[in-house]
Amino acid sequence: MKNHVGRLGVILGIGLFTMFVAVAAGASDKPTTGDKVIRETQEAVTATKDYTIHQKDAFQRKVQTELDEMQARITKLRGQVAHASAEARTDIQKAIVELEKKKDLANKKAQEIHSATASSWEQVKSKTTAAMDDLRGSLNRTLSHLP
Repeated sequence: MKNHVGRLGVILGIGLFTMFVAVAAGASDKPTTGDKVIRETQEAVTATKDYTIHQKDAFQRKVQTELDEMQARITKLRGQVAHASAEARTDIQKAIVELEKKKDLANKKAQEIHSATASSWEQVKSKTTAAMDDLRGSLNRTLSHLP
């Protein structure tokens, strides 16, 4: 009896293994058609475009929020000009002019995000980041020199 159960287990195991191999072989024997490859490629391209669009939108929102904050800080700086001494007033006004130029450049770079293609996206992002870093640094240096 014990011997029959062992044989039955071996036969059952061989049967299951054979079915597994047959199913696996059947799945891999299916021909890959040109239409399937084209469809899968189109899906991959669409997914890549969607991801890039999502990245661009998120980066655009982040940059625009920071530009708005920078504008508020520059506006506050303009308000401080009236309370500064004549010498400080001249320096602050020069700094404001430079900050406005850098802000305009950063804003221009941020607008280029919309027209960036998948291939130009990294370059546009890099240039926008550099312009924002320059603006941020200039604003922080200007504010650090104020009383």
